[in-house]
Amino acid sequence: MAGFIVRRLLQLLPTLLLASVLIFLVIHLAPGDPYSGLIDSRADPAKVEELRLRHCLDCPLPVRYWRWLSGALRGDLGTSIRFRVPVAELIGDRLGPTLALGAASESIVLLAGIPFGILAAVRRGTWVDTLVTIVSLGALAIPAFFLGLLLLRWFSLGGLQILPSAGFTTPGTPLAGTALFLDAARHLILPATALGVTGIAGLMSHVRSAMLEVLQQDYLRTARAKGLPERVVIYKHALRNALIPVVTLLGLNLPALVGGAIITESIFQWPGIGRLTYTALLERDYPVLMALNVMFAVLTLVGSLLADIGYAVVDPRVRFE
Repeated sequence: MAGFIVRRLLQLLPTLLLASVLIFLVIHLAPGDPYSGLIDSRADPAKVEELRLRHCLDCPLPVRYWRWLSGALRGDLGTSIRFRVPVAELIGDRLGPTLALGAASESIVLLAGIPFGILAAVRRGTWVDTLVTIVSLGALAIPAFFLGLLLLRWFSLGGLQILPSAGFTTPGTPLAGTALFLDAARHLILPATALGVTGIAGLMSHVRSAMLEVLQQDYLRTARAKGLPERVVIYKHALRNALIPVVTLLGLNLPALVGGAIITESIFQWPGIGRLTYTALLERDYPVLMALNVMFAVLTLVGSLLADIGYAVVDPRVRFE
């Protein structure tokens, strides 16, 4: 296993380098630049040209990429054109709220998707299976942003009006300790639910399919013949062997845990990575876009590696040659 991990880590380096080149080209070959909107305004053309030169926007693409790469290797991701602060500091400030949102939404997915997937598989062909499947397909058909708007209408801006509509905490209210935690938790409920509900259906269908395959195996018939309780047969013997697709899904979901909530964070004005990505796209903030997309590429590669490692943890029969 140690040798496999080392080989995979070494393979990540050229893959990540190639990904950074492609990301750089996609961002910088798009028409215009961060200062294109100033051309038709009252801004001084000489000042606009000075800003372009300061950020090396008139340099050839290889020169610009080398400047970015050499800085990134030193830990310098550049300075945000829009916010005028170091990119690393900007991302660090937004990472905490995004991780909280991602962890909360993923918890909803796991706590609902796995049990309902098991229930649908165990009760295959019954009304329970039909009901769970219909509800999950309905949840899958609702986009996260639309569900977020509905939740805002029902629980915040109209209807019950029991939950906050935006932000990470209540502005202008000095809170600390338990009070701050509870206030942040109230703000977290709506965006986490909007993200989590739409992800339940995918996980549930994977768990259901895997469980249906495992439940037909001979070793489960043997376990039942030995007199083991059905609960032990399902949750100890069947579930563990059905978790490989789930491990894959969770590993590949790692980048989405950090940056997959762009629209949802914008709707709820959540001060996280997703909203920062949206702002950087609108403003063509090249340093921020490069740092964020390379970070997503790293998370994708790491998630794939973690999924492979998780195979061996869940199923000892798996061996890496």
